[in-house]
Amino acid sequence: MKQNISTPLYWGILHGINDWVAGYLLAHYAFAVNHEQGLFAIIIYSILAFGGQLPFGLWLDRNRNLKSAGTISMVLLLLACLASFINPFAAIIIAGIASAGIHVAGGSVCLMVNEEKMTPLGIFTAPGVAGLTLGGFCGAISANWILLPFFIAAILFILIIRKGFPAYRLQSKTKESAMDMHDMLMIVLLLVMSLRSFLFDLLNSFVEQHEYGLLILGLSAFAGKIVGGFLADKIGWKRWVYISLTLAFILLQFGRDNMMALAFGTACLQSSVPITLQLMYRSIPAYPATASAMSLGTVIALAGLPLYASPYMHTAFTNSAYFFILFIALAVLAMYAGFFLFAKQQQKVEPL
Repeated sequence: MKQNISTPLYWGILHGINDWVAGYLLAHYAFAVNHEQGLFAIIIYSILAFGGQLPFGLWLDRNRNLKSAGTISMVLLLLACLASFINPFAAIIIAGIASAGIHVAGGSVCLMVNEEKMTPLGIFTAPGVAGLTLGGFCGAISANWILLPFFIAAILFILIIRKGFPAYRLQSKTKESAMDMHDMLMIVLLLVMSLRSFLFDLLNSFVEQHEYGLLILGLSAFAGKIVGGFLADKIGWKRWVYISLTLAFILLQFGRDNMMALAFGTACLQSSVPITLQLMYRSIPAYPATASAMSLGTVIALAGLPLYASPYMHTAFTNSAYFFILFIALAVLAMYAGFFLFAKQQQKVEPL
């Protein structure tokens, strides 16, 4: 049990530090440039950090080398911290690539050691949003503060390397049949509900009225993932999903003018994230890294499409709204075409 908790704990802290660095770099850069350049940086980071997870996951599932994927991702995170002193925009690009790798490699590692439990997945996924919001609030402080997460990430890098990486393994064929049609429908429901992620649904509306609204919601998401993973193990994931998503729907629909209701609704909604990760892995047991990418990155990238397609965002990318929308649509189609072509070629892959 020690292995099951310590490994997700290391990767969970690294996940939080990674997102803190991203939030800080984006906010610090936005303070130093004009509005359009700041929005452009956010778009580029989102494409790399969230959209980039799927190709990274496909690559990892192909070479099955967790150590190389994890090591490369951690080195890139350290490099992003140092690059911020030289070229802040380049640091954001490097941080986006590092984030894609850490999400996929960390999620895959935790899937290898979780023994079908949701709690370790909650420990890994929880610090991300909290780190992102805290980093964003720290964006106005001196650039030298980036050395703090740098040293923490360096220590975690040493601890993770010393502890080693679990063997890349696939679930057995018998576990694949555990997913019935009801479970598949539940995954779809979870993914659709996740499209209401507060980062994109509330960022430009309710939180603007509250100085610390985004921070409160970020911490709520942190608590929700921890509690969600624990309760899913205690009372069963299906029962918890019915309870949490019902509460989330009610609170997010009717509590928009109440911060406490929104915070609790966000916690309920985000509590489904570790469950989504485990269920996605069960549905495609031959692709653990791809399952991590689909659960932690692709859904968020899709959730951001309305934000990217907004006329308010066009000037951050191009003067042509039609070209902007076409570019986003083609990028999404390319991601999914690549996934299904890869899956078709790998249909005969046997679990280890």
